[in-house]
Amino acid sequence: MSFELELPEGFEASYEDGILTVSDGNESVEKKMDHALVDIEIDGNIAFHAKSEKNDILSIAKAFRSHGRNMVEGLQNDHVYHLKGVYAHFPMTIKTQSNQLVVENFMGERNPRKADIMEGVDVSVDGEEITVSGSDKENVAQTAARIEQLSEKGNRDPRTFQDGIYITEVEE
Repeated sequence: MSFELELPEGFEASYEDGILTVSDGNESVEKKMDHALVDIEIDGNIAFHAKSEKNDILSIAKAFRSHGRNMVEGLQNDHVYHLKGVYAHFPMTIKTQSNQLVVENFMGERNPRKADIMEGVDVSVDGEEITVSGSDKENVAQTAARIEQLSEKGNRDPRTFQDGIYITEVEE
């Protein structure tokens, strides 16, 4: 069974050594898609051929098609996550330094907390508002999750200690 993904005009794709690359001329997104029972062919569009009719193999081919669709959508419009830093007790400072997001004075801690920003992801900080954007959906989502997990409070009561950084909106 075959599943097809149409490429918009001006887009190109290539598949070598198990890595699918989709580009729009300006930038490109790569993803490893390698499975023994799924073939990927490119002839203007991308075709994902399942070598078996079993449901688990068909689901892998469909997942590959969905990943390809996310790659195309990310090149057309960036994937964007909005986060907000909230504090009640100690005012925290949020900033970016090189390829990391740094939170200082979280819950009154002396040592800053840091989260790595993945490749191809832009992070902008405006006070307590954080915007994470990029064309690779997985890298953007992973960076937003790292930032959110950065403000883990440990064994404190979440009803009392609501300080943290939270994902507030995901633009699709």
